[in-house]
Amino acid sequence: MTLKEKLKIYYNLLLIRNVEEAIEDRYHPADKMRCPIHMCIGQELIPSVLNLFMKTKDSLWSHHRSHGYYMCKGGSVKEMISEFYGKKTGTNGGLAGSQELSYPKTNFYSGTILCGAFSMAVGDAFSKKYKNQKNVAIAIIGDGGMEEGIVFESLNIASMMKLPIIFICENNLYSVHTNLKERQNSKTIYQKIKSFGIKSSIYKGNDPDRLHDILKKITSDVRENNKPHFLEVSTYRFSGHVGPEGDDQYGYRPKKEIAYWKKRDPLKYYEKKLDKKIKNFHIINKKYKKKINKIINDAFNFAEKSQFPEKDYLKFNYQNTYSKIVKKFYSKNIQLNVSQKDHKPKPY
Repeated sequence: MTLKEKLKIYYNLLLIRNVEEAIEDRYHPADKMRCPIHMCIGQELIPSVLNLFMKTKDSLWSHHRSHGYYMCKGGSVKEMISEFYGKKTGTNGGLAGSQELSYPKTNFYSGTILCGAFSMAVGDAFSKKYKNQKNVAIAIIGDGGMEEGIVFESLNIASMMKLPIIFICENNLYSVHTNLKERQNSKTIYQKIKSFGIKSSIYKGNDPDRLHDILKKITSDVRENNKPHFLEVSTYRFSGHVGPEGDDQYGYRPKKEIAYWKKRDPLKYYEKKLDKKIKNFHIINKKYKKKINKIINDAFNFAEKSQFPEKDYLKFNYQNTYSKIVKKFYSKNIQLNVSQKDHKPKPY
């Protein structure tokens, strides 16, 4: 592993962490961002390392905690922040927000349907194989998503059809506020996947160098053999399930557990490791922080100055039946038949 690669990983870690913290800090009291935010603070390790092995035409399908993967797939920070502001210069014209963040320019897609990443990656990987393209699909979901039936259907099809997919499960121990041990008998997930005939592995550490070696082998194997691989990575979110506000006041996570994982912070760990191995690392670090700070300020200034979508942008084609129904909802001229006595739902 070269020095350039190590510094690239560190830069990725720092970029994701600082951008996420800026979003968290600036959300209130301005209240100009128009959507809830699923922060990935603490979970920067996988996208930061995966960045080194993704090609432009590889596609990445992410869950809704997606900002790190978006940035490490080459997504514009300016357009991402603008999307959160609901501006037309956003990645999706200000209409998708954080949870549905997508960026076709770099073949990046995310969504709120927990397991959609796995199922859509199957179709995408089949397309790549059918067209004889030498690219892979990468799919990311969390441990909560691994409990849905569609996941196992997707894994089975990928195995049977020998599709070039890298399945990754970010196991942060929680499905919203429910711990893994309250939902499953096993503390790990990857062993279940072996029954599909898919190579499966796990990484429980916080060392980017070690994960680099693992992902290098996996990506090389999937590209060469056109067969899927499943990787489980133990991680932990430092923020609340959905923010920018935290949710530890509910007491669902033990304080000792939070402290344990924060001591294993991959960013701080790698910072210390590189500081010992690289001469004048503090100068490089200062340079990176200055560069990232400018990226962040430019992004927020860009979002502030950008315009909201024009009315024409949001108009429906009222000639078709579906749009006529939607129009009735918006004009509040529709009544619904309901089974609950004396209950009338409000129009959208």
